[in-house]
Amino acid sequence: MYSSDNNRIWDEFEWESHINEMARRHEHLRQLIESDHGNRPRWLSHINDFPTKLDAVDAFIEEELLLEESHFPVDDEDEFESEQDDALFELLDDGEEEDDIFGDDEDDPEIDFFQDSGDDEEDDMDDDQVEEMFEQIFDEETREPTGYDYASLENIAIYTDARDLSADLLLFNDSQPRYMQHPGFIRLVSDTLQISSKLAAAYSMGFDVEVLGANIAYCKKALAHANHTLAHLQSLKGNPVQVADYYELHRRLFELRNNIAIHIQDTRAFFAELM
Repeated sequence: MYSSDNNRIWDEFEWESHINEMARRHEHLRQLIESDHGNRPRWLSHINDFPTKLDAVDAFIEEELLLEESHFPVDDEDEFESEQDDALFELLDDGEEEDDIFGDDEDDPEIDFFQDSGDDEEDDMDDDQVEEMFEQIFDEETREPTGYDYASLENIAIYTDARDLSADLLLFNDSQPRYMQHPGFIRLVSDTLQISSKLAAAYSMGFDVEVLGANIAYCKKALAHANHTLAHLQSLKGNPVQVADYYELHRRLFELRNNIAIHIQDTRAFFAELM
């Protein structure tokens, strides 16, 4: 536990203990969700429910993030945002395109960024001026980048690598259907999807000092899944995974595991600087 400006800051270990305890308490919720799919993992149904394998991966990650969010209390000021998230997830369940769901806020008639601003100049700004203003802000931010000024989750290489690897594993359902008939390979896909999910949960916590410990804790969970997946892959060499597929998957998993470990060390160093 750290102290910063009279606020108590949790480190990664305290956050990890909290997350583990909440996961234990909410295990019944996960079991209830999983029971809807029988003995088959949820992601198997997504393969046929979504147009692309990446869409199927994203749908699974969104569901996992909902479970992770249940570990944290919702503040009153976050209640409206939480309601919006629920609506978004409902749309995802209907198979909507992600780009269409996360539309521009300016399309919402109930949102007025300049309402009651008291600034006549801002009120008179046309669309071109608004666009120019945001482009200027973006240019200023990109001129002095840091390792933690991520504009979106897709800018984090370890996440995109894990997400792409998960989608490529799902492609074996088409090219190597016998892989998906092997329980060991199904477990491999499930573990790989968890790497992406935990990295997404880490990003969702943010990079402010108050929650950076939780970010690290989730990254550590992603690393644990990567280590487990890498070890499990070795048991599948030759049966059912063909040698050529095995070596490529091993290379990608090995690099991903190492990069996650490096990311954790970098984030720890960043946390130490903030403290």
